[in-house]
Amino acid sequence: MQTHVRYLSHHLLRGVLLVAGGASLVLGILFLGLYRDQLIHERAEVSMQLNRMLQVTWENAMLKRDVEGLRDIVAKLGGLNGIRDVVILSPAGEVRFASDPEKMGRQLPEIAQKTTPGKPVTSFETQAGGAEVLRSINPVPNRAACTSCHGSVVDNPINGVLVIDYDAAPIRDSAMRSAILLMLAGTAVIALTLLTLWLLLRRHVIQPLAGLDAATLALAAGNLAVRAQPAANDEIGRAAESFNSMAQRLSAQISLAEAQQQFLQTLLDGLPDGVRLIRVTDMQVVLANHTFCQQVGQSAQTILKRPCFQYSHGRTEPCVSTLMVCPLVKLKVVGDSLKTSHYLKRPDGSVFHAEIHAVLVELDDGQGREHYIVESLRDLGQISQISHEQRLSELGLLAAGIAHEIHNPLGSVRLGVQGLVRELHAGLIKQDQIVEYMGLIDQEIDKCIAVTRRLLLLSRPPIGSLQLVVINEALADTLKLLEFDAQTHGITQRLEVPDQPLRLLTDEADIRMIFFNLIQNAHHAMTTGGTLIARLFADTGHAVIEIADSGTGIPPDILARIFDPFFSRRADGVTGTGLGLTIVKNLVERMGGTIRVDSAVGQGTQFSVRLSLAETALERDE
Repeated sequence: MQTHVRYLSHHLLRGVLLVAGGASLVLGILFLGLYRDQLIHERAEVSMQLNRMLQVTWENAMLKRDVEGLRDIVAKLGGLNGIRDVVILSPAGEVRFASDPEKMGRQLPEIAQKTTPGKPVTSFETQAGGAEVLRSINPVPNRAACTSCHGSVVDNPINGVLVIDYDAAPIRDSAMRSAILLMLAGTAVIALTLLTLWLLLRRHVIQPLAGLDAATLALAAGNLAVRAQPAANDEIGRAAESFNSMAQRLSAQISLAEAQQQFLQTLLDGLPDGVRLIRVTDMQVVLANHTFCQQVGQSAQTILKRPCFQYSHGRTEPCVSTLMVCPLVKLKVVGDSLKTSHYLKRPDGSVFHAEIHAVLVELDDGQGREHYIVESLRDLGQISQISHEQRLSELGLLAAGIAHEIHNPLGSVRLGVQGLVRELHAGLIKQDQIVEYMGLIDQEIDKCIAVTRRLLLLSRPPIGSLQLVVINEALADTLKLLEFDAQTHGITQRLEVPDQPLRLLTDEADIRMIFFNLIQNAHHAMTTGGTLIARLFADTGHAVIEIADSGTGIPPDILARIFDPFFSRRADGVTGTGLGLTIVKNLVERMGGTIRVDSAVGQGTQFSVRLSLAETALERDE
């Protein structure tokens, strides 16, 4: 449905035309009437002046007894253009003189009765035939010079009445034409004024406002680059400048908000666990990271703005809270959290077991404060697979090293046995030679036994009781177990231990596990070979173990997280479990020790473990 657009220019034009046109019409009508009345008044004045001239002529003729002359003057006046009739009445209303001889002797008392001596009047009158005339009536007062003929002034105040009738039609037509012409001229002036006013309004008001309106609509449509063009340094120009300033700030704020949104999304996408944000009121997912999309096998466009149960459980209605632990139902107070596990369903019908950590938060989404559930989902099956694959890989490397350590002694045993058999068959061997062969074979078997012993000491579970452990031997044994892995990757291992044995009161399997993880971690850091130094020394009642490598080093932003569970950033690019250093830190702290790491990118890393010597631990317990 389209909305009818109403333009300011139309409103202004219609308003100006209505007001100006109405005012022009009223003023024109008023002016027309005034102008017509003015013309009629002027014509009446002319008529009255002519009447007064006739009065003077009459008075002179009467004083001179020139009746014929007066009759001739009346006849001539009646023949003038525009004069319809001229008559002179007696005080009683009898026609004494007339330009029309047929009217001589008629009685017109109604005219004489309306007069007052010395007060002439002019008015429009309609004659019997319907013709309209402008009648000028002049009652001539009696004077002292006329009393001899007309009697006393008191008894006869009027000597006679002069009446002149003008044809009213030409007078009215002339007045109307003049008034109409003047009105048209006024209308033309008003129209020109309105046109000028309209052009000025259009240039200085309508067009700038139209440009500002177009810029506003474009900004509302999402065009943040649009700007208004200030036309002049007036109110509209300043409004355009204010609009541009507002648009600039709005563009900056939106860009900042988009950058922050992108930063947040990038941060979430970098997390190894799936994360989603669910609005409690309608159960819709408003935010999800890349890992979660991969976990459920759907795109972010499919997940967002849809209920959580629809794509993660394949349901058309909310989950039954009595059959599973739903964070949206269980969490009621902001800040509450829970840990549970769900089987989530993918579009292809497959399911995966997820460990869910959920917390209830309150956020302001710009339209008010809302409750949201923040969920962190960990694919337990994937973790188990990675852990299993990593364990197999590490066991494979360890097995290869053990095989190498055992293969050489077994080869020597085999050569010794074969040589002994040959000599016995030839009958050339003596008893002391047999003893020598058997001694060599025994030495090689001891080497095999030592390898298996080191492996057993590393792999056996903790026994739960403390024992004296010579860590010189434990460190040397761990290096020998990983010697083959070091040779394979071009790594030179160096051992620096004191001559006197350093002993710890701990579980031997735990200390060997610490050494194994630290040395193996150093191997992973040297992707193109290098040097590993395992150093052991005593320092004020403590044993200090340093494992230093010449590998790639650890960036500062990652260094603070290397002990976090499941955080893995191996330099060789292999996906690890992220548990090795976590286990080391927990074991060291359980032994009452400390672990420190120093690293420089491109130069290498050194782990330092500080543990109390057995003697110090015993003295402290006493």
